[in-house]
Amino acid sequence: MVLDIGTVLKLLRDNVERTGLPVPASREDLTGWSRGLDLPSTGETLLYTGALYQLLPRIDALARQLESLEKGRAGRALFRAAGRFGRLAGLAGLVLRPRRGDVEYAERVLRSIVGLLRSAGVNISYDPGLDGYSGVLLYDLGLDSDFRRHAERVARALQERGPELVVTVDPHTTHVLREVYPRFFPWFQVRVRSYLEILAEHADEVPWLEGSAGQVTVHDPCFYARHLNIYREPRLLLERAGYRVVNPRRWGRLTYCCGGPLESVSPGLSRRIAERRVGELRETGARVAVVMCPICLANLRRVGGIGVEDISVVLAGRVRGLAV
Repeated sequence: MVLDIGTVLKLLRDNVERTGLPVPASREDLTGWSRGLDLPSTGETLLYTGALYQLLPRIDALARQLESLEKGRAGRALFRAAGRFGRLAGLAGLVLRPRRGDVEYAERVLRSIVGLLRSAGVNISYDPGLDGYSGVLLYDLGLDSDFRRHAERVARALQERGPELVVTVDPHTTHVLREVYPRFFPWFQVRVRSYLEILAEHADEVPWLEGSAGQVTVHDPCFYARHLNIYREPRLLLERAGYRVVNPRRWGRLTYCCGGPLESVSPGLSRRIAERRVGELRETGARVAVVMCPICLANLRRVGGIGVEDISVVLAGRVRGLAV
């Protein structure tokens, strides 16, 4: 079965229009990871997750469902009904069943990021009521008018809060807030930086464990490496943490795609791209590939063949006294 891409896009944008999210999720799903961390809700430095890590287990569940439909192994009637009525939220119980392990890992990533920043002496705040989805998937898929409507609400909320710095946790949210929002909304003047940039500047202040941690390879996400020139910082941090980094043949600004965010509209093509990338990562001889993007994490893990870990979890495991 060839998926009707227009129907998939309609499902995603209709859900954003209704709920502010591309796939169904509750407020607890988005912010529950922060419970018990005692993060202040106000401060000069504001952590904004963009909800992508939290949503990826659900987006991955959707991608698996669409891949099943694409291969003709599931009922076309369900998909057609969803497209006809735009009822992705109403079909959530049938279509989106995120794996508990994926949900727990996403929460671990975010808690690791907070722990790493604190270990470096960075004071951050987090407002669960303000955190939410940036709209980046709409932009990535070319739905500019839908993106503009959603993003303006987010941009105004951040602008009105007025933090000196917004700290982001993934390349897509970093890029869209730093580069895209100002193009759509010239009045948006919020300073935005990735946590990896900040952590790299404070790397000497982190109480790293001593000794060698072994060998890893690094998959650079396109938006960090190609658009934001962020690819030295992850390697610096990994080396400070005791890892030996071996690069794949395409890395840095010449990095190769993980297959995302195509998984939302063409999961078969997305898988083929991811398989090619996993092959390149395995060529290095490393047993673990380090990623720093939730979309890369999900796509490369879906293929298998090499261990895939988020850089926040890898780094946090090498900080003295840090338990997440």
